[in-house]
Amino acid sequence: MNVISALVRRWAMEGQAFVLDGFAWQPVCGVLLVVAVVGVVAERSRRKTLVAVTTQSPPGTLVAQERGMTGSRMWIEVGAGAHELPESES
Repeated sequence: MNVISALVRRWAMEGQAFVLDGFAWQPVCGVLLVVAVVGVVAERSRRKTLVAVTTQSPPGTLVAQERGMTGSRMWIEVGAGAHELPESES
């Protein structure tokens, strides 16, 4: 039992030294930041495209956009007006 705990303790010390000294945190954070920015820009572009298509479509057109990297599916019926929601009974 002492041999196993000594090995685990040694591996933990080596792992801690690697993370603190040998691991380059700046490049990892930079990559994560770039991925986040690309996701935000892609979703913004996707939504702007949907708005452009719906504003140029004739009334009665159903515009569907599939799921994007960060967004869900969207369906918009152009020119249909607001639909009334049924009253909920309390």
